[in-house]
Amino acid sequence: MDNAFIVFSGTVSNLVVIEHESNVFSDEKNRRLGALGTLGLAAIGESGSAATSLQHASGGDIKLQLFRCEVDGKIVYGCFSRVFFADGEQVDIVAEPQEDGGFYAYSVRRPIDHRLWLPFYCERGTKAHRKSNIIMATWFPAITIFIGFFMIIYKLISADRSMDIIFKVIGIFFVVSIIWFLFLFCVLYSLLNGFTRHSQLAEKIFITLGYKNSELLDMNKENAKFIKDCKEYGEFYYVPDTKQYQQILVAPCVYHYRIAPEVPEKFKLKE
Repeated sequence: MDNAFIVFSGTVSNLVVIEHESNVFSDEKNRRLGALGTLGLAAIGESGSAATSLQHASGGDIKLQLFRCEVDGKIVYGCFSRVFFADGEQVDIVAEPQEDGGFYAYSVRRPIDHRLWLPFYCERGTKAHRKSNIIMATWFPAITIFIGFFMIIYKLISADRSMDIIFKVIGIFFVVSIIWFLFLFCVLYSLLNGFTRHSQLAEKIFITLGYKNSELLDMNKENAKFIKDCKEYGEFYYVPDTKQYQQILVAPCVYHYRIAPEVPEKFKLKE
């Protein structure tokens, strides 16, 4: 994995958001943006064009939005599940310079309300992702075995079987359960582990933003802690009497953070 991306801050202007696949081809700038959206999807392991991904929207609920804007004169483009930062807002951009002089944004941070935009499946570091995979792959087979055990005990007792038969059946069930558990665990863990590759991009973003122990960072947990703190101590993370303060919008892959770490100087864009 490369060391990191670069970070720069500024005010958003001339924001254009493309919300439908037909708009990708409406003009030359949008065609270029569609191609750049493909690059972003490829970076997180998605296949197909940005326009094709937009066609997967269900019930009119767009799953992917492409955007282009300027941040203090720098051309920035990218794609997120929802783009609701706006012109005039101060943001931090985690990006990769492009050959055309623009910047492809892999993450956007809006300090005023502690929002962090991330690519799909990039909410956890590698170790946090593996831990989550192990927990999820353990729970499902464990629940099926637990239910099966009580069903068998109920059947044996209701049939008035002898204790010898009950113990023999329980012994056989125990052996079968171990095999069943290992089989299901391996299958589920293998399937879930397919998303672990996204955690490498997540770590790269986290490192750029200055997070320590990026491999252990889980933005789902950070988001939950943010909400818990707000409920217990008041919404002290927000700036009152602002549009963002009133904007209670929950969107996939857009997280809250409590405290933003200091961005290392080596990752800041040199003007």
